[in-house]
Amino acid sequence: MKRSDIILKKLNEFGITSFDRTWPDYIKKLDLKKTDVKTLIQIVASSNLSNITTGALIEEFAAMHAWRALGQLQSKESIKGLLNSLIDNKNQEAFWYRIELPLVIRKIGDEAIKPLSAFIKKEHLWGDKVIVINGLIEIALQEPTYKDEIEEIINSVLKKYKKNDFAFNASILNALFKIKPYHNKLVKEIIDNDKFDYDFIDRPELDKFIKNAKMYQ
Repeated sequence: MKRSDIILKKLNEFGITSFDRTWPDYIKKLDLKKTDVKTLIQIVASSNLSNITTGALIEEFAAMHAWRALGQLQSKESIKGLLNSLIDNKNQEAFWYRIELPLVIRKIGDEAIKPLSAFIKKEHLWGDKVIVINGLIEIALQEPTYKDEIEEIINSVLKKYKKNDFAFNASILNALFKIKPYHNKLVKEIIDNDKFDYDFIDRPELDKFIKNAKMYQ
Protein backbone atom coordinates (compact mmCIF):
# COMPACT_ATOMS: atom_id res chain seq x y z
CA MET A 1 0.00 0.00 0.00
CA LYS A 2 1.31 3.45 -0.92
CA ARG A 3 2.27 5.83 1.87
CA SER A 4 -0.47 8.28 0.79
CA ASP A 5 -3.09 5.53 1.04
CA ILE A 6 -1.83 4.53 4.47
CA ILE A 7 -2.09 8.11 5.72
CA LEU A 8 -5.64 8.50 4.38
CA LYS A 9 -6.66 5.20 5.97
CA LYS A 10 -5.25 6.24 9.34
CA LEU A 11 -6.87 9.67 9.16
CA ASN A 12 -10.21 7.99 8.56
CA GLU A 13 -9.61 5.85 11.64
CA PHE A 14 -9.62 8.97 13.84
CA GLY A 15 -13.29 9.20 12.92
CA ILE A 16 -15.81 11.90 13.67
CA THR A 17 -14.60 14.97 15.52
CA SER A 18 -15.69 18.56 16.09
CA PHE A 19 -14.15 22.02 16.23
CA ASP A 20 -14.68 22.06 20.00
CA ARG A 21 -12.73 18.85 20.68
CA THR A 22 -9.07 18.48 21.63
CA TRP A 23 -6.77 17.68 18.72
CA PRO A 24 -4.95 14.33 18.86
CA ASP A 25 -1.16 14.26 18.49
CA TYR A 26 -1.22 13.40 14.79
CA ILE A 27 2.55 13.47 14.37
CA LYS A 28 3.06 10.86 17.07
CA LYS A 29 0.08 8.67 16.26
CA LEU A 30 0.67 8.66 12.49
CA ASP A 31 4.47 8.93 12.62
CA LEU A 32 4.17 11.92 10.28
CA LYS A 33 7.18 13.46 8.57
CA LYS A 34 7.68 16.64 6.55
CA THR A 35 7.61 14.41 3.47
CA ASP A 36 3.94 13.70 4.19
CA VAL A 37 2.94 17.36 3.80
CA LYS A 38 2.14 17.02 0.10
CA THR A 39 -0.23 14.13 0.78
CA LEU A 40 -2.00 16.02 3.57
CA ILE A 41 -2.40 19.12 1.39
CA GLN A 42 -3.88 16.99 -1.38
CA ILE A 43 -6.38 15.42 1.00
CA VAL A 44 -7.59 18.87 2.08
CA ALA A 45 -7.60 20.26 -1.47
CA SER A 46 -9.54 17.36 -2.96
CA SER A 47 -12.22 17.34 -0.26
CA ASN A 48 -15.45 19.31 -0.10
CA LEU A 49 -14.86 21.00 3.24
CA SER A 50 -18.44 22.31 3.31
CA ASN A 51 -19.54 18.75 4.08
CA ILE A 52 -17.64 18.66 7.37
CA THR A 53 -20.25 19.40 10.00
CA THR A 54 -22.45 17.71 12.57
CA GLY A 55 -23.95 14.54 11.11
CA ALA A 56 -21.44 14.21 8.26
CA LEU A 57 -20.23 10.81 7.10
CA ILE A 58 -17.16 9.55 8.93
CA GLU A 59 -14.96 9.66 5.82
CA GLU A 60 -15.59 13.40 5.43
CA PHE A 61 -13.51 14.08 8.55
CA ALA A 62 -10.21 12.87 7.09
CA ALA A 63 -9.63 16.35 5.65
CA MET A 64 -10.24 17.95 9.05
CA HIS A 65 -7.64 15.69 10.64
CA ALA A 66 -5.32 16.47 7.71
CA TRP A 67 -5.46 20.27 8.10
CA ARG A 68 -4.84 19.91 11.83
CA ALA A 69 -1.86 17.67 11.12
CA LEU A 70 -0.42 20.30 8.78
CA GLY A 71 -0.56 22.77 11.64
CA GLN A 72 1.17 20.39 14.01
CA LEU A 73 3.89 19.80 11.41
CA GLN A 74 4.38 23.60 11.33
CA SER A 75 4.33 23.32 7.57
CA LYS A 76 4.91 26.72 5.98
CA GLU A 77 4.77 24.89 2.62
CA SER A 78 1.09 24.19 3.26
CA ILE A 79 0.03 27.85 3.58
CA LYS A 80 -0.63 28.32 -0.14
CA GLY A 81 -2.76 25.18 -0.29
CA LEU A 82 -4.67 26.08 2.87
CA LEU A 83 -5.45 29.55 1.50
CA ASN A 84 -6.51 28.08 -1.84
CA SER A 85 -8.95 25.84 0.01
CA LEU A 86 -10.30 28.88 1.87
CA ILE A 87 -11.26 30.63 -1.37
CA ASP A 88 -12.32 27.49 -3.27
CA ASN A 89 -15.96 27.90 -4.35
CA LYS A 90 -16.89 24.43 -3.17
CA ASN A 91 -15.87 25.40 0.36
CA GLN A 92 -18.10 28.47 0.69
CA GLU A 93 -19.94 26.83 3.58
CA ALA A 94 -16.88 25.22 5.19
CA PHE A 95 -17.66 26.77 8.56
CA TRP A 96 -15.57 24.37 10.64
CA TYR A 97 -12.58 24.97 8.38
CA ARG A 98 -13.00 28.70 8.82
CA ILE A 99 -13.14 28.26 12.60
CA GLU A 100 -10.00 26.12 12.77
CA LEU A 101 -7.81 27.71 10.08
CA PRO A 102 -6.60 30.52 12.40
CA LEU A 103 -5.57 27.83 14.91
CA VAL A 104 -3.68 25.94 12.20
CA ILE A 105 -1.96 29.20 11.26
CA ARG A 106 -1.00 29.78 14.90
CA LYS A 107 0.71 26.40 15.03
CA ILE A 108 2.60 27.08 11.80
CA GLY A 109 3.85 30.29 13.37
CA ASP A 110 5.80 33.31 12.20
CA GLU A 111 6.87 31.77 8.89
CA ALA A 112 3.25 32.15 7.80
CA ILE A 113 3.26 35.94 8.22
CA LYS A 114 4.60 36.86 4.79
CA PRO A 115 2.14 34.81 2.65
CA LEU A 116 -0.75 35.79 4.90
CA SER A 117 0.18 39.46 4.54
CA ALA A 118 0.23 39.08 0.76
CA PHE A 119 -3.20 37.40 0.83
CA ILE A 120 -5.04 40.13 2.74
CA LYS A 121 -3.63 42.83 0.46
CA LYS A 122 -5.07 41.16 -2.66
CA GLU A 123 -8.62 41.21 -4.01
CA HIS A 124 -10.45 38.55 -2.03
CA LEU A 125 -13.81 38.45 -0.29
CA TRP A 126 -13.57 40.38 2.95
CA GLY A 127 -14.94 37.44 4.90
CA ASP A 128 -11.99 35.33 3.75
CA LYS A 129 -9.59 38.11 4.70
CA VAL A 130 -11.05 38.18 8.21
CA ILE A 131 -10.19 34.50 8.67
CA VAL A 132 -6.59 35.20 7.67
CA ILE A 133 -6.43 38.32 9.85
CA ASN A 134 -7.57 36.22 12.79
CA GLY A 135 -4.77 33.80 11.95
CA LEU A 136 -2.26 36.65 12.09
CA ILE A 137 -3.68 37.70 15.46
CA GLU A 138 -3.22 34.14 16.74
CA ILE A 139 0.47 34.35 15.78
CA ALA A 140 0.78 37.70 17.58
CA LEU A 141 -0.79 36.23 20.72
CA GLN A 142 1.53 33.24 20.65
CA GLU A 143 4.66 35.15 19.63
CA PRO A 144 4.37 38.71 21.04
CA THR A 145 7.63 39.80 19.39
CA TYR A 146 5.66 39.92 16.12
CA LYS A 147 2.76 41.95 17.55
CA ASP A 148 3.88 45.32 16.16
CA GLU A 149 4.67 43.87 12.73
CA ILE A 150 1.32 42.11 12.53
CA GLU A 151 -0.58 45.17 13.74
CA GLU A 152 1.09 47.20 10.99
CA ILE A 153 0.17 44.59 8.38
CA ILE A 154 -3.48 44.66 9.47
CA ASN A 155 -3.44 48.46 9.50
CA SER A 156 -2.47 48.38 5.81
CA VAL A 157 -5.92 46.92 5.13
CA LEU A 158 -7.74 48.94 7.76
CA LYS A 159 -6.44 52.26 6.42
CA LYS A 160 -8.89 51.85 3.53
CA TYR A 161 -11.72 52.00 6.07
CA LYS A 162 -13.66 54.68 4.19
CA LYS A 163 -14.04 52.34 1.20
CA ASN A 164 -14.28 49.09 3.17
CA ASP A 165 -17.59 47.47 4.02
CA PHE A 166 -18.30 48.71 7.55
CA ALA A 167 -18.92 45.11 8.65
CA PHE A 168 -15.39 44.34 7.44
CA ASN A 169 -14.04 47.24 9.51
CA ALA A 170 -15.87 45.95 12.58
CA SER A 171 -14.53 42.44 12.06
CA ILE A 172 -10.97 43.74 11.78
CA LEU A 173 -11.43 45.82 14.93
CA ASN A 174 -12.73 42.75 16.78
CA ALA A 175 -9.57 40.89 15.79
CA LEU A 176 -7.28 43.74 16.81
CA PHE A 177 -8.98 44.12 20.19
CA LYS A 178 -7.45 40.74 21.14
CA ILE A 179 -3.96 42.27 21.10
CA LYS A 180 -4.96 45.44 23.00
CA PRO A 181 -4.17 48.06 20.34
CA TYR A 182 -4.54 50.98 22.73
CA HIS A 183 -1.81 53.02 21.01
CA ASN A 184 -3.25 52.43 17.53
CA LYS A 185 -4.26 55.87 16.20
CA LEU A 186 -5.97 54.37 13.14
CA VAL A 187 -8.26 52.24 15.29
CA LYS A 188 -9.15 55.30 17.37
CA GLU A 189 -9.82 57.34 14.22
CA ILE A 190 -12.23 54.73 12.88
CA ILE A 191 -14.07 54.49 16.18
CA ASP A 192 -14.23 58.26 16.64
CA ASN A 193 -15.73 58.61 13.16
CA ASP A 194 -18.15 55.69 13.51
CA LYS A 195 -16.81 53.95 10.41
CA PHE A 196 -17.83 50.46 11.48
CA ASP A 197 -20.98 48.36 11.73
CA TYR A 198 -22.35 48.36 15.28
CA ASP A 199 -24.16 45.08 14.63
CA PHE A 200 -20.81 43.36 14.02
CA ILE A 201 -18.70 44.99 16.71
CA ASP A 202 -17.82 43.33 20.01
CA ARG A 203 -19.44 45.92 22.30
CA PRO A 204 -17.64 45.00 25.56
CA GLU A 205 -14.26 45.06 23.78
CA LEU A 206 -15.17 48.35 22.08
CA ASP A 207 -15.96 49.91 25.46
CA LYS A 208 -12.73 48.54 26.89
CA PHE A 209 -10.74 50.05 24.00
CA ILE A 210 -12.38 53.47 24.39
CA LYS A 211 -11.65 53.46 28.12
CA ASN A 212 -8.02 52.32 27.83
CA ALA A 213 -7.13 54.34 24.74
CA LYS A 214 -7.90 57.54 26.67
CA MET A 215 -5.09 56.67 29.07
CA TYR A 216 -2.56 56.88 26.24
CA GLN A 217 -3.67 60.21 24.79
